[in-house]
Amino acid sequence: MDSALLTRFWLLLAAVGGAVLPVALSQEESRRRAIIQVICGALTAIFLAPALEKRFMPDSPAEVQAGVSFLVGCFGLKLAVIAQRLIDNRGESIANRVIDRIAGGDDK
Repeated sequence: MDSALLTRFWLLLAAVGGAVLPVALSQEESRRRAIIQVICGALTAIFLAPALEKRFMPDSPAEVQAGVSFLVGCFGLKLAVIAQRLIDNRGESIANRVIDRIAGGDDK
């Protein structure tokens, strides 16, 4: 089997494993919700982990990449929920501060 294909499968397995862990540890009764959580966690890891690895660990071995994929699969949805709450609660004030820094704020 091709080494690159095996590495990709290994990373996919790590992403799915990381996404399954929080569902397995939760008290969620809904099977449908659990499946959706696993799919979303795995997709988060599949798309986000390679970007993190390329940016912060470009020469890391497959084992490290798999560890990052596992962790993103495991905690990625929780971080997305936290980020969404932050944006919902403080998004406008954060956006105004960023705009003021870029464009220059009103001197009151």
